[in-house]
Amino acid sequence: MDCDRSILDTTNSFLLQEVAPKANEIDSDPQALFEALQGLGKLGLLALRSDKQVSEATFGDFQELIARYSGALAFVQTQHQSAAAMLSTSNNSTLKQAYLPQMSNGEVLIGVGFSHLRRQGEPLTLAVPVAGGYQLDGIVPWVTGWNLFQHFIVAATLPDGSAVFGIVPFVQTSQKSRGEITFTAPAQLAAMISSNTVSATLTRWFLPQERVVFIKPPGWIHENSKNNILRPTFLATGCAFAGLDIIEAAKESKSLPFINDAFDSLLQELTQCRTLIREAQQKSIGTAERLQMRAWAIDLATRIAHAAVTVSSGSANYMHHPAQRIYREALVFTVTGQTTAVMEATLQRLTGGDEKTRGQAEDTSVRGWRSEEYVRGQGDTGTWETLSPPLPIPPSPHLPLSSPYSRIIHLSHTIDTDIPQWQGDPPVEFDTVAKLEKDGYYLRRFSLGEHSATHINAPKSFHSFGVGIDKYPAESLVVSAVVIDIRAKTAVNSDYVLTVADILAWEEEYGEITAESVVILYTGWQEKWCDKDAFFNQDAEGSLHFPGFGSDATQFLLNERQIAGVGIDTHGVDSGQDTTFTINRLVLEKPRLVLENLTNLDQLPPRGAMLAIAPLLLQNGSGSPVGVLALVP
Repeated sequence: MDCDRSILDTTNSFLLQEVAPKANEIDSDPQALFEALQGLGKLGLLALRSDKQVSEATFGDFQELIARYSGALAFVQTQHQSAAAMLSTSNNSTLKQAYLPQMSNGEVLIGVGFSHLRRQGEPLTLAVPVAGGYQLDGIVPWVTGWNLFQHFIVAATLPDGSAVFGIVPFVQTSQKSRGEITFTAPAQLAAMISSNTVSATLTRWFLPQERVVFIKPPGWIHENSKNNILRPTFLATGCAFAGLDIIEAAKESKSLPFINDAFDSLLQELTQCRTLIREAQQKSIGTAERLQMRAWAIDLATRIAHAAVTVSSGSANYMHHPAQRIYREALVFTVTGQTTAVMEATLQRLTGGDEKTRGQAEDTSVRGWRSEEYVRGQGDTGTWETLSPPLPIPPSPHLPLSSPYSRIIHLSHTIDTDIPQWQGDPPVEFDTVAKLEKDGYYLRRFSLGEHSATHINAPKSFHSFGVGIDKYPAESLVVSAVVIDIRAKTAVNSDYVLTVADILAWEEEYGEITAESVVILYTGWQEKWCDKDAFFNQDAEGSLHFPGFGSDATQFLLNERQIAGVGIDTHGVDSGQDTTFTINRLVLEKPRLVLENLTNLDQLPPRGAMLAIAPLLLQNGSGSPVGVLALVP
């Protein structure tokens, strides 16, 4: 039990630090997904189902945690975990010894390709016994992990209806015997596109006996799916928790009572659903009841994801918005491991048909277990009894929904020698002064300007009477943040500046900006950071074109809203056309905050985040490169 708890603690810490801040990138970029997968491997977490390293309940919690922070990572690592579990039950000891030790740490990554066995009609992939093994021919329509996994376990149907499972390379390959495996380009999926899902075609592929994992009898796939109806529910409930994270952030930032009510109601229902599923794992219950629990988890994930979109308002229409990603992930988990029985149960749940099955009144205002009472089936007999709902249990300590914040995000760019630099600023330089092999430790000296990379400006930079960065008190560097998204306007006008009308429109949707907040302008320029020309957008006459704060808007924020400062994802809060640094001069008439070259603003809510700002306390500094952390509710 202590070992299981340690695994979950380790997983939670890794996900919060390394995965949550990059969830959108992991969803779309195969390299980011691969790095996250390798991160799990370095922790030895990629073969938990082999040799029963953890209990079934703990593995469910593990799956739920990953799905909460990244659907793509959850989906892909599930394929590898399944391959490891299959190998661990194989009688092929040579194959097990060759692969299993390296699968746990991610040195070898293996996918699976056998879902086609569930299809009705003629088999898509056939196996014929030949000398020394089997010849495989046919199509595997769905294999996840192209360029992520090195191999995959393929299944093909033998003449007697049984299925042979074996390891084949996950790369286009030809054999001397003229056998070959070819793959399509990755499918353009609606979600988790980074998973690189392809179709494989095997032509006269020779599978030697020593590469065979096992042979399963006819109908094995259907029996296996029936026995594991509840296993995919943890992907759905993890996705549901991801949606609740967004709703809770909206609850805190918008202060609308009906959002509080929705959050409390959905959390209670999700807690009840998880409780019953975990109870079912420990008991022998009927297939009908397990199907209804599976359908309930699917329904909850889609409803909570839809609610997350709802509370996010128009922002959820952006492809990069977390609510948009989570909603699409909920749809993927709806059909993950789907059988016709699961499809039927899901449709009954969505159309209310399960109420009649349970003997509930047709005019009830809730479905099934959402009412003040819920019903539990008795085996497969079709009889039902009405029970009082269980009291809500507190969320797992690995799902800290009630903690002050759910994730921490870096808002600072990595510093290297090739970052965009203001003309005339000193270059970024690194010099090695000690080497590990020679001195026993590694050490570098670095130099850069006070206004390089993500940085903070001090009054001394623009006013002779101004204080240096070393005079800022610590309490002034922890502040709440509001984010005003003007990307729609900067996309058509790179010289756009924030107006008072923009501020009032934002307040109409999110409430009045509170005093002592930092107002951050999200222009979309963070996406141009790796392209210096696009970042500064200099024309033939030498003028710069990037957005910023308008003078009237800044005066309004300082005088009417009493803000603590401003921030932006461009190189300056002054627009590129403002060569007199009007905004910096206005804001820094007092020791306020001016943050420039911020990044990851797409991961912040419009309001509710707290910033922890850590400049170097350079004596009399005009500013400083700065580490900015956002604590997101």
